[in-house]
This record gives sequence, structure tokens and C-alpha cells, in this order.
Amino acid sequence: MNDSFHDRRRRKLRTAVQRDISRHGRREHGARSFWHSLAVLGMVGWPIALASVGGAMAGHYLDMRFNTGVHFTLMLLTLGTILGSFAAWQALKGRI
Repeated sequence: MNDSFHDRRRRKLRTAVQRDISRHGRREHGARSFWHSLAVLGMVGWPIALASVGGAMAGHYLDMRFNTGVHFTLMLLTLGTILGSFAAWQALKGRI
């Protein structure tokens, strides 16, 4: 029983190593590297995050100034998210 357990583990390990070698060989190099993907992710994320937070902060300020609950906060948060998404989309269209 002990031998079959070790044999199964060896087969699983061999299969996993072969799979990883195959993935490594298919991996894209150069312009489509990990760092390129990370840069694209940042290029998409930052405009959305900054516009959303900016809209929420401006809305909160207006809500406090005019004592309107959360109306301006929600409206400007939504508007900021939409504008940030549009900006990210435009950046991606030019980049990809």
C-alpha cells in the first residue's frame, strides 16, 4: 500500500511538472509580458478609481453644504464611475 501511494504521488508530480513546462513554453514574451499586463490593469483601474472617489468626495461636500442627505454623493459617484470607465475605455482603445 505504501508503494502505490508513493507511485501515485510521483505520477501526479510528473503530470504537474509536464503541465507547467507546457504552460511555460506557451507563455507570451515581449510586448505581452506580465509587466505589460500589469501596466494595462493600472491604466484601466486608476481612472475609474480616481473619478469615482473624486465624485464621491465632491458629492459629500455638496450634501454637507446643502444638507441633502446622500443625493449628491450618489449622483456624483455614479457620474464619476461612468466618466472614469469611459476614460479607461478610451485609454484601452489606444493601447491595445
